[in-house]
Amino acid sequence: MAIPETIVDQVQARSDIVEVVSRYIPLQKAGRNFKAPCPFHNEKTPSFVVSPDKQIYHCFGCGAGGNVFSFLMKYENLSFPEAVEMLAEKAGIQLPHFGPRKELTSLATQLYKVNELSIQFFEGCLPRSREARDYLISRGIGDETVKRFRIGYSPDSWDGILKFLDSKGIKADIAEKAGLAIANDRGGYYDRFRKRLIFPIFDLKDRALGFGGRVLDSSLPKYMNSPETYIYSKGRNLYGLNHAKDSIKKAGYVLVVEGYLDFIIPYQAGVRNIVATLGTALTVDQVKLLKRFANTVIMVYDPDEAGEAASLRNMDLFIGEGVNVYIAELPRGFDPDGYIRKFGTEDFIKLTKASKNLFDYKISRLCVRFDIKSAHGKASIASEMLPTISRIENAVLRSNLVKKLAEKLSVDEDSIRQEMKKVKPDYTMHVYSISPVEAKKDSKSAQKMILALLLVEDESFIKKIRESLSPDEFKDSSVRDVVKVMLDMFREDRFINAAKLMNYFENNDVATALISESVHLSETLDNKERVLHDCISRIKKDNVKDVLCRLQDAIKMAHDSKDDALVTKLVTEYTELLKVNKA
Repeated sequence: MAIPETIVDQVQARSDIVEVVSRYIPLQKAGRNFKAPCPFHNEKTPSFVVSPDKQIYHCFGCGAGGNVFSFLMKYENLSFPEAVEMLAEKAGIQLPHFGPRKELTSLATQLYKVNELSIQFFEGCLPRSREARDYLISRGIGDETVKRFRIGYSPDSWDGILKFLDSKGIKADIAEKAGLAIANDRGGYYDRFRKRLIFPIFDLKDRALGFGGRVLDSSLPKYMNSPETYIYSKGRNLYGLNHAKDSIKKAGYVLVVEGYLDFIIPYQAGVRNIVATLGTALTVDQVKLLKRFANTVIMVYDPDEAGEAASLRNMDLFIGEGVNVYIAELPRGFDPDGYIRKFGTEDFIKLTKASKNLFDYKISRLCVRFDIKSAHGKASIASEMLPTISRIENAVLRSNLVKKLAEKLSVDEDSIRQEMKKVKPDYTMHVYSISPVEAKKDSKSAQKMILALLLVEDESFIKKIRESLSPDEFKDSSVRDVVKVMLDMFREDRFINAAKLMNYFENNDVATALISESVHLSETLDNKERVLHDCISRIKKDNVKDVLCRLQDAIKMAHDSKDDALVTKLVTEYTELLKVNKA
């Protein structure tokens, strides 16, 4: 961990998970624990459990789990250091800046500073470029809008920003780390953005993260964006959200568009509940970010093939997160920028409110791609529609859409339902329900059961597992990683509970969910000694079976190569191991 463990422990001890979670979602007392509808997926019946005793949370619906830090990371879209810093500030704990964290903190501070200075440089260059000013006028962008979004201009120079930053004491290598410069083959650097209109990208705290640059003519590429940096990730941010968040909350829904100008022109025209993607396909992280402000999304993408494909692709992302999604269909040849400038704000709002629901939009596009009159076309449409329908959690709505699909395709409803059964649910994380009986029969379940027993916090179990199994004997990589950390800690005589254990997997949602699930599993176990014996036996026997299979292959290869001595040796090993396995 970048932050010293002692400091993390101190912050964690001063940050009660029930208190922190209740700031975001209402919790209800349920015995020793607290319950609520899960904030990470759409559900009616509360399956999100917060344990004050263990200081962890777990959702029995989607499988999400973690401690107070991972909750903030997931809900607020924060990094681990950012989550620790937020809680430290609330707890009145000052974080010392030393070691690896000092370097990273220093780097982040430098990059924010570099970006802010660069904005000032680009803003200063804009009035000196007649071409850039004329372009803004031609696109209908007013002076107030330019100031609000801090639009600038990068001059046609190979070292304009580099010279400016150097005058402020910022070296070229830092400019490169900020994504503003590119290293050449001769060991030097040159400006990334040249002769482009510049759109700064901000986070929710109004800190400059990166930049988008647009050419003023027809040259390519039309847009150039900052690369991924230590402080900037395209897939975790949205353009304009810092300006639009309050309006989105007030409106109850958000418009999602594709580009900077498609955001700026509507915003300037009074449409304030709007954001834009950042030159990449929409991500789950961006959907979760939007969900914090509204549960309904209207996508307003360009009405071309690329825009339609993006709408169809993104639809399932929103459904998977329990977000209501609609599609506003623009006339061919218009993007949001062009439409609002030609027809005005009122018509644009009417168009967005007349948006199609996910079913009507998707099936209308599929009917263009496939021949709905042919059996093959009907099958193709069904195969595309059913995964989308299956992601809808509400059973009544899901059943109604199955009926509508059958009617649309003019096929028997039962046949659609039969095909529906073949569609496997797509969860980011799976919830495992393991019984001791299953663990005895199944090695994978047995491995998870061992992890649950390690988390019982009984030294006799820990000792027995350490003596009987090595981490390498755990074939499930997720379980193996967690067990290895635990056994290493115990070997150092350092006892660790579940909430602290999760800190070693700060960027691994699967591991933290596995730990939280195992904690709850450990609390349901009876006759733990017998379960422990059966699980160790199951893992040992299955590992021997794996070795036997490998020996069989080796014997065959030795026989084919006529290596009699090796065959004899391998057969002897096989026979001895077989006896052990039967014992």
